[in-house]
Amino acid sequence: MLERLIIRNFVLIDELTIDFRPGFTAITGETGAGKSIILGAIALLMGQRADSSSVRPGAERCIIEAHFGQIDETVNQILSAEDIDPEVDECIIRREISVKGKSRSFVNDSPASLQLLKQLSEYLIDIHSQHKNLLLGDAHFQLSVLDLYSLNAADRAAYVESYRELRELRRQLAEAEALASEQIREQDYLQFQFDQLHAAALEVDELERLEEEERILSHALDIKTALSKAFSALDDDEQGALRTLGVALESVQSIRRYFPEAEELYERLQSSRIELVDLAQTLDSQSESISYDPQRLQYVSERLDLLQGLLLKHGKPDCQALIEHRDELERRLEAISCSDERIAALRQTLLQREERTTSLAEVLHGQRVEAAKAIEQALVEALRELGMPHVRLSIQLDRLAELGASGQDQATFLFSANKEIPLEPVADIASGGEISRLMLSIKALIADRRSLPTIIFDEIDTGVSGDIADRIGIILQQMGRSMQVMAVTHLPQIAAAGQDHYYIYKEHEAEATRSHIRRLEHLERVQEIARMQSGNKLTDISLAAAAELLTTTQNRLNNEAR
Repeated sequence: MLERLIIRNFVLIDELTIDFRPGFTAITGETGAGKSIILGAIALLMGQRADSSSVRPGAERCIIEAHFGQIDETVNQILSAEDIDPEVDECIIRREISVKGKSRSFVNDSPASLQLLKQLSEYLIDIHSQHKNLLLGDAHFQLSVLDLYSLNAADRAAYVESYRELRELRRQLAEAEALASEQIREQDYLQFQFDQLHAAALEVDELERLEEEERILSHALDIKTALSKAFSALDDDEQGALRTLGVALESVQSIRRYFPEAEELYERLQSSRIELVDLAQTLDSQSESISYDPQRLQYVSERLDLLQGLLLKHGKPDCQALIEHRDELERRLEAISCSDERIAALRQTLLQREERTTSLAEVLHGQRVEAAKAIEQALVEALRELGMPHVRLSIQLDRLAELGASGQDQATFLFSANKEIPLEPVADIASGGEISRLMLSIKALIADRRSLPTIIFDEIDTGVSGDIADRIGIILQQMGRSMQVMAVTHLPQIAAAGQDHYYIYKEHEAEATRSHIRRLEHLERVQEIARMQSGNKLTDISLAAAAELLTTTQNRLNNEAR
């Protein structure tokens, strides 16, 4: 519940601290006194966007802070998920807005996003203003009333999770089918490319080897002639280098006995002769191995043309890159061939998930049918007590053709306040006062079925008479037994029903106008109720009537409570 509200430098409020208590609290004040300002401050704590106009003129920033007690365990779970330490049975939300329009939010003194504030507000407080009556025309709201009354949160959570998985499977299947369709269109082209590369029987470094072989084959006669000429220069019997070197060896050998240096010269000449003999043999062998083979040259040339054409076609630098491209094409073709299997598996899984989700939707439908019957009866009884003796209400549940985020149901509240008027959707036929009373009855009906500890009604009494206002006061008081209820009201009957009564007023100072709020004691309540009944000119008669209304209302409520 909302235990304390602190407001500083917000619009017309200089500084304000309000302590609230459990039960039903009435909030009154003259028109324009600032009731909407306080509700606006609370709305900012619920995540509503703000701008610099929120800051009181002359101030640098405004601060709004709320202390909530008796919080639901879900709040602590949300905070833990955001790495915010939960306080012991308390949640403190603070919002700071600078004159430049910048906003900062904190939960338990930790920075928080507006999205987190909105999420927390679902479990902390609800402001019901006149524009929220428009929810009665919203199919989602009408369905949520049935679900809240059914207390089927676990079943709804199971359905939502199953529906989420269903949508994900549908997305995956659509993506797989689209990809398969695209791949099938290019399969023939991929297969042609792969077959061409596969038939080429590519080898790593083949291009370099063939280019070298082509150079040799293209100049085979020149190479053979040069090698033979080199061999003859070494091994010619008449003028060859080996013959001449032999003469040199004989000459040096003849002086070895009496010329010491001749020994080293002889060994060097002998080593050179051995090297030249080996070199001559190599030249002869290579000369013999070289032959002009026009058929081989033609094959090598054609093979080079093929490889170079493939490199150019596929934009690859060498045979290794072509081999890698061929292998990638093979993998893609295998994936295409396997796509039918994956699609078949996805379709089977999707069918099973659809059956599961449909089954969960049936469970929700059954619960909603039962809830609709009970809600119809309860709301008719409540509305008759609120001055609508001929009211009729029916909740129509239509089955949708497709599963949706909330199941396969669409709820429509049909309403008629008069005997002769046929039932129509409530948003199309009900007046403002009728909608206000219907929304109040709905909120009262589901109040103890929600984990929401605080609700604030802003002018729920619009368009109702004194007798009906008296009954509304009783309903708000009854709601206050299970939750904290506040109501901004202009009717004395509702104000008299409050266990607490706060008065909002303005003070016109020399330089500015300021809004204030204070909790009224008994005599002050009598004076305020008298003002609400008779205007600002209070008389003994108006004060006595107000005291009578307050005493009678409180006694009756106390008796009902017992």
